[in-house]
Amino acid sequence: MTEHVNNEHNRPVADAAQAQQASGTVLSPDKPLLEVKNLQVDFTTDTGGAVHAVRDSSFNVYPGQWVAIVGESGSGKSTSAMAVLGLLPGTGHVVGGSIELEGKDITSLSTKDFEHIRGREMGLVPQDPMSNLNPVWRIGKQVEEALKANGMDVKHEKRSNLSKAFANAEVDLQKKDDELFISSKELPGLLAESKQAITEAGVKDVDKKLAYFTDEWIPGSETRWRVAQDLIQAGVNQDKAWDIAKRNVTGSSIDDRIAGLLAEAGLPDAATRARQYPHEFSGGMRQRALIAIGLASRPDLLIADEPTSALDVTVQKKILDHLKQLTDSLGTAVLFITHDLGLAAERAQHIVVMYKGRVVESGPSLDVLQHPQHPYTKRLVNAAPSLASQRIISATERGEDATKLMEHRLVDEQGLDRSEHIITVDHLTREFKLPRTKDLFKAVDDVSFSVKRGTTLAIVGESGSGKSTVANMVLHLLDPTSGTVSYEGQNISKFNAKELMNFRRHVQPVFQNPYGSLDPMYSIYRSIEEPLRIHGIGNDSSRRKRVAELLDLVEMPQSVMGRYPNELSGGQRQRIAIARAMALDPDVIICDEAVSALDVLVQDQVLHLLNDLQAERGLSYLFITHDLAVVRQIADEVVVMQHGKLVEHATTDEVFEHPQRQYTRDLLAAIPGGNLELGLDTQ
Repeated sequence: MTEHVNNEHNRPVADAAQAQQASGTVLSPDKPLLEVKNLQVDFTTDTGGAVHAVRDSSFNVYPGQWVAIVGESGSGKSTSAMAVLGLLPGTGHVVGGSIELEGKDITSLSTKDFEHIRGREMGLVPQDPMSNLNPVWRIGKQVEEALKANGMDVKHEKRSNLSKAFANAEVDLQKKDDELFISSKELPGLLAESKQAITEAGVKDVDKKLAYFTDEWIPGSETRWRVAQDLIQAGVNQDKAWDIAKRNVTGSSIDDRIAGLLAEAGLPDAATRARQYPHEFSGGMRQRALIAIGLASRPDLLIADEPTSALDVTVQKKILDHLKQLTDSLGTAVLFITHDLGLAAERAQHIVVMYKGRVVESGPSLDVLQHPQHPYTKRLVNAAPSLASQRIISATERGEDATKLMEHRLVDEQGLDRSEHIITVDHLTREFKLPRTKDLFKAVDDVSFSVKRGTTLAIVGESGSGKSTVANMVLHLLDPTSGTVSYEGQNISKFNAKELMNFRRHVQPVFQNPYGSLDPMYSIYRSIEEPLRIHGIGNDSSRRKRVAELLDLVEMPQSVMGRYPNELSGGQRQRIAIARAMALDPDVIICDEAVSALDVLVQDQVLHLLNDLQAERGLSYLFITHDLAVVRQIADEVVVMQHGKLVEHATTDEVFEHPQRQYTRDLLAAIPGGNLELGLDTQ
């Protein structure tokens, strides 16, 4: 499809052109940094056939520009990125087209030649930090490995071509010693002389200036010329500023450089963090470590492959904000791989949409969002769970329909009236004993709410907020330290074995990870049939018929009965998990991050399925998620949790339109693409 092209597409290059005119650095505004033409990538099968993973795909990345490749799993976006890096897995190989980096064809480079440019000219921030960081190496050791593997001089800064152009436009960097890093040993003396110099220069707010220097002059990160420039801007005579910088900045140690890189990536107390292991880091901290490694050798191009897909939206926003600021300052272009169109449009100047191995649409971000041309792009835009999206069906309508459907079920088998609230959580608290200490950690702190029959209540919050702990107590997988969980007005902790078995029949879970929640040794039939067998429902024939009905219910072909989980996609596995949860005809389903691991289109399909099941069967949902955009699509009420406490509880519309707490406002502000107008409901 023809790309949309306007001046916005080339804006970073225009800035580079201005810098080049001022500095004399050779940078062509008309020439892309990365040019991929008609790329074709095949994977050889066991039978000798070929899977065409990427077909005739073309895209460009200009110096300093962010370009996002968007598409669902299997679209070819990550394969295209790995082809650029020369890291195609398994039997993958480039069979056609070309890849040019800074005008040099790198399509057919040898492994050795690729190793020479990988790291130095192209960096990578991969998706899963736990599988990409060595668990038995300290973080600092892994940053050091990246520096040594690429032959980096830890005393001197190496700049990308674009960064060099901007720097040369500001100050003459002909002398390599101007790029020497500050060392931690020299910093106290540098600060002392700088304070004396700005005091003698009669500068006002000396303490304020010194505080700025203390924050900005990071050993192993800031250079001699930046020190001189900061002193000059603070009011120190130019000759005096350069004299102070030359005497006090003579190059960093390897430890300083490692800490400097980690600090640049946003890790506080970086020198201490460098001595820690990956398991001592949170998910966001591990991702920052990977960013430090990816940018350690100052590449002109950074490939970020789903770098924040496993993180909470607030952590994701902080990391991407920092990455944008850092790559802008370094002059590094970014090829950003993601399945989230809203995130892509918010971060990138240019979007490339891939579908079944082909580029189907490409253009400036807002053009693609507001005026999608290809049917697949329209589907992506319509499925994007942003603030611009409307709920699948309004909460009021869905509640009314559910109430009508449930009228015949409001009296149970014993003829007792059923309450309006099917699940009630009352002053729930859960404490955990911390290892190697007598201290207690309060994971859930005095939380109360109720789930109305036939509606959806969502619990939202960041990792560690206590929302999944609440879900586990509602499922009676954890006992509360205090407080109660009631089902149909009865305290579940008082249930005997028979009553608990009956409770489990009526309250079923759908967990986050469809890869881990299905037994890999069980066929799909056995996975769905197992709850029926455990509860003694039917014989073999009737159970097989019930499994077939459940597969129809979740829109899966009956032919999958004999297949195994590893033969299905993530979305298909989650449908199987929902079918298993529906096997016992429950009243309540607890969805613990049930769609967070899925692509946006698959996520949209699963949300519609859950909504349809609720409308047809009067189900009640307790929906656990960190993604408020998803909440907008499905929930009637929202509970917001922070640090184990309930901080806000209201209807979905009230939470989105009139949030009461700053934490809720922060969660809303972190939704990718939330402030962008999307081309919704495009036919």
